[in-house]
Amino acid sequence: MISQHLTSSTVRRVTGTGLVLAAASIPVQIAGGVNYPVVPPGLVILAAAAALVLFAPWRWTLIPAALATLFIGIGGTVAPNFRHQLGTPGDTVAFTGSVVQAIGLVIALVFLVPVLIEAFRGTAGRAPASPAGQRNP
Repeated sequence: MISQHLTSSTVRRVTGTGLVLAAASIPVQIAGGVNYPVVPPGLVILAAAAALVLFAPWRWTLIPAALATLFIGIGGTVAPNFRHQLGTPGDTVAFTGSVVQAIGLVIALVFLVPVLIEAFRGTAGRAPASPAGQRNP
């Protein structure tokens, strides 16, 4: 079954793991004294993207997950606070959380490309498979 294949793909699981890692790093950063809102939007966005990648069987759900990952990845890169946290290894907990978030985002961004290719590869114009022993006309 296609939907079961899409959610059981190893590449898709690695992508989802990267997103979970990035999301889990936000509470670590908060514990390290980084100032976040009461409900951190990055945590919510990353957790939702991870859920879409890991549990939604529909290939179109990968598009909002990819956009959310790009949004957080670019936002983190341009945010001066994030760059400051990465440049201050003396603040061990905040620094570690920031490094883990960066690693998770890089994993997710790198593996999203093959996940999208795998999900959308050859879907247009492909004839459905026929039962064993029968030929397609």
